[in-house]
Amino acid sequence: MGDPAVTSKRSTLIFALALCAFLVLLLTSAAAAARKKPVPDRLTQEETQAIKVFKNALPSVVTIYTSQTVVQSDEEVQQGGIGSGILVSPQFHVLTAAHVLKGAEEIVVKTHDGRMHPAEFLFSEASADIALIKLQNPVEGLVHAELGDSDKLVVGQAAYAIGSPYGLESSFSVGHISGFRDFGRFYDGTIPAKFIQTDAAINTGNSGGPLLNSNGQVIGIASRILSVSGGFQGIGFVVPINTAKALLSLKNRFWLGIEGIYLNQEGIARLMNRELKGGLLIERVAKGSPADKAGLRGGSVPARLLNRDFLLGGDLVISFGTEEACDSECLVQSGRQFVDADRLPVKFLRSGAVMETTIDLSGSRRNFLEER
Repeated sequence: MGDPAVTSKRSTLIFALALCAFLVLLLTSAAAAARKKPVPDRLTQEETQAIKVFKNALPSVVTIYTSQTVVQSDEEVQQGGIGSGILVSPQFHVLTAAHVLKGAEEIVVKTHDGRMHPAEFLFSEASADIALIKLQNPVEGLVHAELGDSDKLVVGQAAYAIGSPYGLESSFSVGHISGFRDFGRFYDGTIPAKFIQTDAAINTGNSGGPLLNSNGQVIGIASRILSVSGGFQGIGFVVPINTAKALLSLKNRFWLGIEGIYLNQEGIARLMNRELKGGLLIERVAKGSPADKAGLRGGSVPARLLNRDFLLGGDLVISFGTEEACDSECLVQSGRQFVDADRLPVKFLRSGAVMETTIDLSGSRRNFLEER
């Protein structure tokens, strides 16, 4: 027999999710009716293309409901959340934003046909704001989206976003690629942290939804906005789909479990008073990761220097294997050099002393999107 209190909480959660879905259904009934309206005869080429992208992509877009138990005024209460996602494989994988799932104890996915499906958590990289979940049971009739190539995008190219802003499901917005932002950070030590900037409207509830190109391919996952008012002001940031692919495909690369920022020669000289070509300053180390088991440490002291935010106090990696961390490309190259290796020698600076360790990579390879 299960704990009656737990059973009661789950029943309450299921009821709350069902009620939430019903309310959203009422809010979006007008939008559903609009989708069934006949296409006008006189449309511009751009309008025709946008309609085609929307109709083709919509069946693979989902709404994600989450719930967790939080303590408020010394009492446990259920707190819910909502976000968007995109089906990306025949095995019912759903790609979304990591912050949509933060703290989630229960995850329910609502597909385009209105059905609700329990889902399980598979992977999350909080620093990259990318996460992967999977429907717990096979579902007939679902379609998945095609993943594009975000490295082939250019500024000015059309971009389309679909999601559930403020719970308004199947909302569609059209914009352009406004720019590409590189903040000098690295996911897992070797994957550059880049973002696509777009003026396609992104609001609360859009997070985790897809950004699409004119071919209806997923080119990114909606992450965050830059706003003074709290609402959308024309500056949205999207995680490139190629970044998501790299993070999820651990079959052809190793996973270290670190987040860091590259420091050039000037940065190291100013922060540490050392003469080095460059290095990776480790800010965070995932608990239980290969890097954690090898003894590497992240920082704990927030600071802002050189117009950047840092967590100081962590190890400074100065070489992976024989590849010095001389510049950002060296870090990327080290990932390629040790792609098939089981052990990765690391040299790092801690408290002014040069130290060495070896990271065991033997159990870190898997490809989530290829698993059956």
